[in-house]
Amino acid sequence: MASTSDAPLSPETINRLEAAVPPALAFLAGMQLEIFSAMASGPRKAADIAVSVGAPADRIERLLRALVLTDLVVMDEDRFANSAEAAAFLVKGEPGYVGGTHELTSDIWFADMQTAKSVRSGRPAAQYDFSHMETEALTAFLRGLRTYATKTGAALAETFDFSRCGSVIDIGGGSGAALFGLIDANPSMRGTLFELAPVAEAARPMIAETNYADRISIEVGDILASAPAGRHDAALLRAVVQVLGPEDAAKAIANACQCLSPGGSIYITGAGILDDGGMSPASAVYLDLTLMNFYPQGASRTVSQHFRWLSDAGCTDCRATRLKSGSTVISAIKA
Repeated sequence: MASTSDAPLSPETINRLEAAVPPALAFLAGMQLEIFSAMASGPRKAADIAVSVGAPADRIERLLRALVLTDLVVMDEDRFANSAEAAAFLVKGEPGYVGGTHELTSDIWFADMQTAKSVRSGRPAAQYDFSHMETEALTAFLRGLRTYATKTGAALAETFDFSRCGSVIDIGGGSGAALFGLIDANPSMRGTLFELAPVAEAARPMIAETNYADRISIEVGDILASAPAGRHDAALLRAVVQVLGPEDAAKAIANACQCLSPGGSIYITGAGILDDGGMSPASAVYLDLTLMNFYPQGASRTVSQHFRWLSDAGCTDCRATRLKSGSTVISAIKA
């Protein structure tokens, strides 16, 4: 339809989208080089920062100037320093540190650049296969997810009542970091990480180095093949359903429910949960593309789809709860 306005049309949206890319890539490079940690003690000259990170001073200065434009770095004459936000979240050792996620971020952004190829071929162009992934790559992947997983566990503990939960199983939990956040807030709780053998082996040293090692056990298994052994008061599936096709998602949920004691609760979370309209939250809509690049049948799923799978698995009281972070949690109770 032709525009009724006399004003000439301009590529405003196109320009905005293109302009958003260079700042994001400068931010990623800053995390990869640990530039923000190098400025932890205060303002420094580019040459001094370059020595700390082991890179040529002229190139570090060019990156620092770009980071000034992102508002993560401030410049005063010839010295550079972290902004308040960068100091809180991008400096190693700080409680809020998220800079270690750069490996995962790099993987995701690379995969997102393959979207056209995945659409055209009908296959994931950057497929993840945890069963055959090299240990180093698998460890990097789990390390990248650890910060988010820990925060998810803490958010669940803050949002839901786990005071009567003595045992929780984290199914397909990667490093098991979601259990860290859960059991830290519940001193009497014990956790079990249920994972494929290669992932479990990569996660073992990560758990051993924490203060929760004596409260977390590891069970090797495949949730698509059989239910975990034993009975638990709660089961968590974080970022699991979204990597599966509909039939496998139903199977995973049914097997997860089998390991729950009567009256036990199941919690399904991840960025790939869509409202029933299919257009929100925006993060789930965009993740739908990323999942297409990583997994043959991975996709964001609607709240109603989750409710249907849970009902078929014998659960009641299905609910969708939005965490403070904006993520959605689907919960239900085993009848």
